[in-house]
Amino acid sequence: MDQATKRALGTQEEATNALVLEYYLVRQALGYLGFFLPISLLVYGLLPDRIFQPSISEFYYTHMGDVLVGTLCAIGIFLFSYKGYAKRADEWLSDKWLARIAGLGAIGVALFPVKLEEGQEPRLELLPDINLGLEFHRNWVHGGSAAVFFVCMAIFCIFVFTKGDRKDSGKLVWTGETLIYVSCGVVIIGTIVAMAPYILIESFRAAVTPWKYLYVMESIGVFAFATAWLRKGRGLKLLQAAVDKVAPAAQVDA
Repeated sequence: MDQATKRALGTQEEATNALVLEYYLVRQALGYLGFFLPISLLVYGLLPDRIFQPSISEFYYTHMGDVLVGTLCAIGIFLFSYKGYAKRADEWLSDKWLARIAGLGAIGVALFPVKLEEGQEPRLELLPDINLGLEFHRNWVHGGSAAVFFVCMAIFCIFVFTKGDRKDSGKLVWTGETLIYVSCGVVIIGTIVAMAPYILIESFRAAVTPWKYLYVMESIGVFAFATAWLRKGRGLKLLQAAVDKVAPAAQVDA
């Protein structure tokens, strides 16, 4: 059976399969939540008499702390409920468990908020009623949870979401859709690399903090995650149509 026939049969089944339609809703919810979080924090931070925080995580110490925690927990729960493709014999980790690991990462970011360092207090709002997480930890717990989440999302974009567009040999067939997924995965990896010097090099962190560098990098990574999941839920049809003009379906092999 050729690739075009496989895709046509898959599209027909997806349109009538209630379980698949339910998956679409979960994927779309993840996408919308991903877009909602950075945008809502941006709007809040630009309001008069507000302090725009250096990172998404540090909005925990503002009136948006409950929104941050709630959104991350919702993302984690949706990921925990995701099953995806059945595990193949040659795979060491199923889609379900990869999603659960990512979900635990998202919940870990929410429940183990970034700890304040000495001297940070003046730039934060420090609301006494914001106490939604467990603060008796080192920042590596929060950062490690974030790293797990982003790495799992990159794996989803590059390897999981493209399973249906691979030949029996595993070779990727470049379509408009696979181009979106792989691009999102590469962007996520790029943001992880870009955040490393901020975390590891104090002089670099001091130089770029006024430009909200970490918030921008985190937001780009979250937007890439949201784009991939929303497209996997059959959203962003205009984006798909535009990309299809660059990579016509099943015409170029990787």
